[in-house]
Amino acid sequence: MNKIHLRIGSAADNQVVVKSIDVAPYHLELFCDTDGNVFITDLGSEQGTYINNRRLNGFQLLKKGDRVHFGQNEAFSWERFIPKLEVKTKPIAPQEPKIYENKKQQSSAKRSTSSSNKQLVFIYALIVLMVILLSLYL
Repeated sequence: MNKIHLRIGSAADNQVVVKSIDVAPYHLELFCDTDGNVFITDLGSEQGTYINNRRLNGFQLLKKGDRVHFGQNEAFSWERFIPKLEVKTKPIAPQEPKIYENKKQQSSAKRSTSSSNKQLVFIYALIVLMVILLSLYL
């Protein structure tokens, strides 16, 4: 699952625009991390954000079934903005090597590995040089 970060309010430059007198121009943010955790943050709106009829102060982790309202009246169906988690039915197996689908990916991976190897050789060479210099001075 990809991370999701949505700003919600009545202003036109939000990712989700809700036109209502209970919604501030920049009312709240939803953040979904890569593990599927969904956090909600009120952005200092006068009307407030309510979760299960309790005013939100700061941020909170949302759970399935939580009821979110802008102010006291305007309901917000937050769950429809969050992609469903993929349910894996196979047991977790050891990682297999990645199979590259095209030559461009293969050459990119080879360059990356080659570059990493060159950096390691350089670092080891510096360490050996420092050991030699220290042995000369001691």
